Amino acid sequence: MEKELLVYMDGKHYPKSQAKISVYDHDLLYGDGVSEGIRAYNGVVFKLKEHIERLYRSAHVIMLEIPLTKEKMASAVLKTLRKREEL
Repeated sequence: MEKELLVYMDGKHYPKSQAKISVYDHDLLYGDGVSEGIRAYNGVVFKLKEHIERLYRSAHVIMLEIPLTKEKMASAVLKTLRKREEL
């Protein structure tokens, strides 16, 4: 059986089926967001540092401030992966 994806939003984890954003979300209204597709293999995130660096560079280009430090973002990614492995 495949594990359900987890979504990290505002410091909390949600199953994909319960993750929701407001219709007033700035990214949704104006399309001014950035994202990174990150993969993990056998519990190890592939090129995590490079993904985090690219995410922050992309945000900088559109003058978007990410409210987490790079270290906290990396920690959130790893914590989400660990929580998913627990399912």
